[in-house]
Amino acid sequence: MALGSCHTCIKYLMFAFNFLFWLLGCAMLGVGIWLLVSDDFTKYSDADDSLSFIYTGAYILVAIGGLIMIIGFLGCCGAIRESQCMLGCFFFLLFIIFAVLLGAGIWAVISKDEVRSIVKEVLDKQIERACDPKEPNSKSLNFLNHVQEQFQCCGVNGIIDYTDFATCNASSSEPCRALNINNGCLDKASAWFEQNILIVAGVAIGIAVVLILGMIFSIVLCCAIRDIQA
Repeated sequence: MALGSCHTCIKYLMFAFNFLFWLLGCAMLGVGIWLLVSDDFTKYSDADDSLSFIYTGAYILVAIGGLIMIIGFLGCCGAIRESQCMLGCFFFLLFIIFAVLLGAGIWAVISKDEVRSIVKEVLDKQIERACDPKEPNSKSLNFLNHVQEQFQCCGVNGIIDYTDFATCNASSSEPCRALNINNGCLDKASAWFEQNILIVAGVAIGIAVVLILGMIFSIVLCCAIRDIQA
């Protein structure tokens, strides 16, 4: 009877949560699409397979964002129709997304320590490709120029990285000389990726915590409906 007396209140809470949940899905969908079309990210992910996780993460955000919008609609319908079956499905889907987001957030935090080695491997590979005396890779050269312009740096550890590659002395290393820059890109690029990974991890874990409220509301509403129907 106690649950039945606050039945209306629980329904309004479910509506409020699902509206915010739907907006959250829209936001995740928007962020995922932005990652797919943003030049800041595509110039990196297109240049090297080691950075393909950017695209993977973007597609995951798009998929989860769209799924969240559908689940939010399902939760509203379950509350309106007072359907225990729909609310049960809502709880189950929320739990799956909760587990995925929590796992993704923890993975991002753990993988942060590997960013520096990945960035170094990518930069070394791009310099080698761009400065190949037989067949210089213009795509790699553009990648290096973009990194050096964005972070105001030169090579991996400095202009010394280009001394063994005469092919690059008039291309990638020229902006370094013109701007009198000799600090390497490894520290700045690694810090940039680590910062963005931590932001993504924080958002994923934060959303996972919010989903706990949705699961609690759905269980309480199911109990209230059953209490009224009994």
